[in-house]
Amino acid sequence: MIRKKIAKALMSMGVICIALSVGLLCYNNYENRKAQQFSDAIMQVLREMVEMEKLENERPDPFDDTMTEKKIDGYMYVGYLSIPVLEIDLPVMSEWDRTRLRIAPCRYHGSTKTDNLVIAAHNYRYHFGYLGHLKKGDVVVFTDMDGVDHTYKVKRVDQVLPTDVDKVKDTGYELTLYTCTYGGARRIVARCEKVK
Repeated sequence: MIRKKIAKALMSMGVICIALSVGLLCYNNYENRKAQQFSDAIMQVLREMVEMEKLENERPDPFDDTMTEKKIDGYMYVGYLSIPVLEIDLPVMSEWDRTRLRIAPCRYHGSTKTDNLVIAAHNYRYHFGYLGHLKKGDVVVFTDMDGVDHTYKVKRVDQVLPTDVDKVKDTGYELTLYTCTYGGARRIVARCEKVK
């Protein structure tokens, strides 16, 4: 009798765990789709804004190390990121917080003008979910709001602990991309050098 009760309790717990896992998977897929739709809509507007900047041909001040920002739908953007091998084009918000990070990649630190830009994004499939698949030599292009394309090549991809902030900021690489591993125990970091 006691064995049957224990078996039923364990069975019920197993069913609950499976239901929770399915619910979490559905929620993550919903968040991924929502972020993809938002990014796609913003990318169209960003490209048009950047093309207008190129046509106006106004050169930014070479002594000003702040990145040009443009406001779209209540958020400030510094440009967009293209990673051809991953087939993604993503808008990049000018500053990060948890709310912004849920909808688009964000500038975490630095600037293209000081050659220490760090961009963070969630590990959604459509954002940086495949960042760990990048290989040495893969091309990454960041287009700023002044219409300037900054081309980089991946030098290395590794993992760090979430507490290793210094291993992400000011590392001597001109561009650093990072995201969480699934489960969040570590961070995947792609370090890139500018193509001269």
